[in-house]
Amino acid sequence: MIAAARPLLAHRDAAVRSVAADIVGRAASPRDLPALTQAYKRTGGDSFPEAALSALGAIAAIRKSGPQAQRQVDQEFLTGTPRPTDYLIRRWAEENWPEAAARWGPAHPIATGRTLEDYREVIRRFVTAPDSLSRPHVKIETEQRGLIEIELLGPDAPLTVANFLRLVGRRFFDNNRWHRVVPNFVVQDGDPRGDGFGGPGGAIRDEINRNRYDSPVLGMALSGPDTGNSQWFINLSPQPHLDGTYTVFGKVVNGTAILPRITAGDVIRTIQQ
Repeated sequence: MIAAARPLLAHRDAAVRSVAADIVGRAASPRDLPALTQAYKRTGGDSFPEAALSALGAIAAIRKSGPQAQRQVDQEFLTGTPRPTDYLIRRWAEENWPEAAARWGPAHPIATGRTLEDYREVIRRFVTAPDSLSRPHVKIETEQRGLIEIELLGPDAPLTVANFLRLVGRRFFDNNRWHRVVPNFVVQDGDPRGDGFGGPGGAIRDEINRNRYDSPVLGMALSGPDTGNSQWFINLSPQPHLDGTYTVFGKVVNGTAILPRITAGDVIRTIQQ
């Protein structure tokens, strides 16, 4: 398996590179360091960080394999690798590779790309506005299934709602497929790739609130704290273990009967306000 994975470190698909690096990392062989270094450098244009994190994990495993490997990694990788701009990578280093974190600096504060006026506009739109404006409704039309109407919870998760509506406005979700359906648990969308890796790039912070997964609600999918963006889910039954971990930013107000009929691969024709 390791031998088969090595050539895939140069694959054009970031998801393939991520899986390949996870496999190659099991060998923890210094001979793989050049290829893993190149795999890490290749992640600069990826829209999700998994390939970079997998390459780093494999390189860290090599470093731990012995004193000579540690020196090699420090000289050939750490010395010449610039500070990652993605705070998720820097946070991974803080948690898993102290020497890299010391060189790259802390994950926080995060450069969000938003101005103070951007945040003021989010507050005006979703926190201080009346409910008729701060709790907009969207309709999810699934091909051959029908409409699901969602009330978005602007006052409880303003950044998440603003991000979701931005993607709706871009028609980002149109013609996507429900890529993950787990009976009596969740239906999930927001990935144009359809394999759980896709998204537009970037991430938003979690907005944990008092809403609970005791009825069908809209939750933000994550691969770790503060990693949400475009992927979201609707729970099909009470899921108290999700409370306090996954941002709730909407609730189903019409179309609950449609939810159990959704199957993996069903096409979302459109999401509109």
